[in-house]
Amino acid sequence: MNAAKQIRKLVEDTKEPEQVAVLIALAAALETGTAFDIRTLYDIDMKYFDTAIQLLQDWRFDHHIAARSKLIEQIMQAAESSPPE
Repeated sequence: MNAAKQIRKLVEDTKEPEQVAVLIALAAALETGTAFDIRTLYDIDMKYFDTAIQLLQDWRFDHHIAARSKLIEQIMQAAESSPPE
């Protein structure tokens, strides 16, 4: 399973939202070209870290573009439905 699809599944099924939030922030930063604090990767469990590295590899080489589009769509919908802080 590619990284974007894994992240979408984690968003839907996660019991560890703090871990998944880092992956979501990474995907959003890659899509928008905004800054991402790479130090946050050191704080996540190895399972999530490996997914982040796979996402970077997929993104760099334009793999799984359809899955990436679905992930970004899911992230944007979640952002729109979240109440402002």
